Amino acid sequence: MSGPVDVQPPPNIVVLISHDLGCHIGPYGPASEQTPGLNRFAAEGVRLDRHFVSSPGCSQSRSSLVTGRYPHANGQFGLANWGWKLNEDELLLPQVLRNHGYQTTLFGIWHLHQWTLSAFDTTSDDVSTLDSSPEGFAEVASRRAANWLRKQAGNKKPFYLHVGFWEVHRPFSGTPSEQQTSAADVSQAEVPAYLPDNDATRREFSQLMRSISLVDQGVVRVLDALEESGLADNTLVLFTADHGLPFQRAKGTLYDPGIHVSCVARWPGRIAAGSSSQSLTSNVDVMPTLLDAAGLAVPERVQGRSQWGVLCGSEKSGTEQDRSPRDAIFAEKTYHEHYDPIRGVRTARYKYIKNFAERPMLVLPSDVYNSPSRQSMTSDDALWSHRPQEELYDLPDDPSETKNLIDNPEFADVADKLRQRLAAWMAETDDPLRHGPIPRPDANG
Repeated sequence: MSGPVDVQPPPNIVVLISHDLGCHIGPYGPASEQTPGLNRFAAEGVRLDRHFVSSPGCSQSRSSLVTGRYPHANGQFGLANWGWKLNEDELLLPQVLRNHGYQTTLFGIWHLHQWTLSAFDTTSDDVSTLDSSPEGFAEVASRRAANWLRKQAGNKKPFYLHVGFWEVHRPFSGTPSEQQTSAADVSQAEVPAYLPDNDATRREFSQLMRSISLVDQGVVRVLDALEESGLADNTLVLFTADHGLPFQRAKGTLYDPGIHVSCVARWPGRIAAGSSSQSLTSNVDVMPTLLDAAGLAVPERVQGRSQWGVLCGSEKSGTEQDRSPRDAIFAEKTYHEHYDPIRGVRTARYKYIKNFAERPMLVLPSDVYNSPSRQSMTSDDALWSHRPQEELYDLPDDPSETKNLIDNPEFADVADKLRQRLAAWMAETDDPLRHGPIPRPDANG
């Protein structure tokens, strides 16, 4: 890796991450009325329009964000609550920052194994590595984070603050009265093209909107406290999500609705307000990018690359390989509740997916499978039809990824190049799936 940027003094860093949100917020088009705070935040910073996660699963995606490595490399093949954990020699972002003088603090959902909490100086009294703690709800986590931030006023030591919001994981948050859907709510709901547009889906999206508004309120609470502390001008704030919405063809899949997520960053004076980027970026790039922005060297084993040039709008000005824009991102799934080994590569135009096991078309997380919108599906083919071994999509022509071109002779060269590209990535990153099925962590008792 090349040397870091010259930063004096080092910035504070705040990472805000929402469950299951994808990019369903106002800065990306939908749910604008529910996200006035995020709309304002994006207007003060940069919006990454082509930001993708390494995996459409919660723990797996989060593992890449804090290690800069793919799940198959860092050991997080599945969910922490199903027994999967990071390799114990992994270097975590808060750990590296603490080694360089940062105070590291966590509030809310973390969703990685208990041992990783040692990377933080401070956590909530009841912080959960899983999903069940009320500490993760946006109101609770943001209030704790806001109170902590106000106490940092005048503190000269840089800090890393990580805040994880439960929302918009199912069941969608809100009191029973708030979750009642009116006829107006149902009629006004905006349903993405990849979902059935019917009463069941619209009712769920009305509930989803309320959950999204709670995330927005949490973000505003944290940002307001940062302003009150007087530290906002030298704080890099990044907002993102772990994967796509909790609906079929999104969460748990390598289609864009499963891996395309929001990523908005603000650092007054260093990141241009109201800017955006079409560069391909991945959440394996978050750790090296933040370390680069802080003026710190990136550990050699990190597989992501710094995208600091993308954040500050100078993608084409750098010459270092690890700061150059990407021409492709890679994504994977191995486990959610079930074994479902998939690997994929996406460029600006094409996506190639390789399925490594015989499966039905969609293997859904249980919360999605049991949802009213999934139960409203009128065709069994969309769920239970045989999944092809390979998939190829021309994304500008087929944004819903429903026209598989793998057997189309006109795209044979494209398929072959992406097939080789994916195989090379799996070899470079030593993906154990190349050698056969990956057993569960409790396979030997």
